[in-house]
Amino acid sequence: MRSSPAPIRFNLIPATLMLMLMGCNQPAHSNAPAPPPVNLSHILSLVDSLQTGGASVAYVNIYAEYPDYDAVTAPGEGIAAVDDVGRLLEVLEAAILENERYDLLPVAKGLTRFLLMMQTSDGLWHNFIFADGAINTTHKNSVASFGWWAARGLRGLAAAYHIFKESDSTLAELILARFQLGNHHLNASLSKFPLKVETAQGPRAGWLPSDAPDMSAEFLLALAKMTKESPLDYRQEIQLLSAGILTFQLRSAGSDLDGMFYSWQNIWHNWGNLQALALLEGFALSQDSTLLAAVERWADGFLSWQADQGYYWEIAVTEPTEFSLTAFPQIAYGLGSSFKGIHRLAATTGLERHHHLARRLLGWFQGDNHANRAMYDPQTGRCYDGINSPVEVNLNSGAESTIEALLALQFARADD
Repeated sequence: MRSSPAPIRFNLIPATLMLMLMGCNQPAHSNAPAPPPVNLSHILSLVDSLQTGGASVAYVNIYAEYPDYDAVTAPGEGIAAVDDVGRLLEVLEAAILENERYDLLPVAKGLTRFLLMMQTSDGLWHNFIFADGAINTTHKNSVASFGWWAARGLRGLAAAYHIFKESDSTLAELILARFQLGNHHLNASLSKFPLKVETAQGPRAGWLPSDAPDMSAEFLLALAKMTKESPLDYRQEIQLLSAGILTFQLRSAGSDLDGMFYSWQNIWHNWGNLQALALLEGFALSQDSTLLAAVERWADGFLSWQADQGYYWEIAVTEPTEFSLTAFPQIAYGLGSSFKGIHRLAATTGLERHHHLARRLLGWFQGDNHANRAMYDPQTGRCYDGINSPVEVNLNSGAESTIEALLALQFARADD
């Protein structure tokens, strides 16, 4: 059974209502205004610390609910997750190194300790902790594994290494050693290259971790950062991950879905989908033109069609021209992932059509969406948890939504 990211709590709109909803309230196609300022106030208000094992570790609360936006414990899960802490470290990485927010170094150090605590001696990862600091080892999304939480943990460690490699050599060396604990788990999958598996969607790579291209993209991003920022060289692993992800691209000229990167089996979904960004990281290191061409196909085909439709929650494919659509919810994690891919592509190609598409996706955060509601508030730094329907916005503002909005805004400013 696939371990998937912890879901934000929504009520889904039935797929049968999708066409009526999409047709009656199309978002505007005008260019989005300049990116709003990056406000860390809300996400930092969700950061707390505790003493465990004789050390102080920082964490970010998972949920914060309207109207007071106080932290809420998730029953059965806990108060904090590697899933969020890993990505928050990427937010702090940009704030500290690009915006000189050195006051955030103690927060980054505390979050790094959290990640180190959540990794086992064999390189596996738990995800949740309870309020008393105990690790949740039994929840299905927290059992020690080398899956989603490992990928997010490694992304966070890569960001932490970049933050501390000049200022704290002792911590940097520890991060370097702990990052490499996952090598043998990753290589257990990659060693299956060039195994191909026949599926209803055609032959696919049999060497990706958990046969999951979306998860593999997360690993690739972590490896690419460490290759660029540390003495470690993961170019071979990145090449294999990139080649595997390419086999999960739908290629059917004339189909609305042409260029789509499957997330899992015959499914594309709105959370994650960082394959385009990951392939561009692979391209930056290898200059393999096939990676760039695949992302351009995604942008000029599938993503352009998605933008015209107003975006979807999930697409299940039977044939390239036969698929079912689920419209809602829409979340920052989904739009932000696609935005980062298209924005990086625009920075790479310099083509106006790619810049224009990137502006359209960023506009979702600023009100260019079905609900005609700004999802990110630059005055508070909150990002709402999602759009449930054209008339309903989830006004909660948890860690994931806010972090993903901040990452998207940082991307917009860094590449411009």
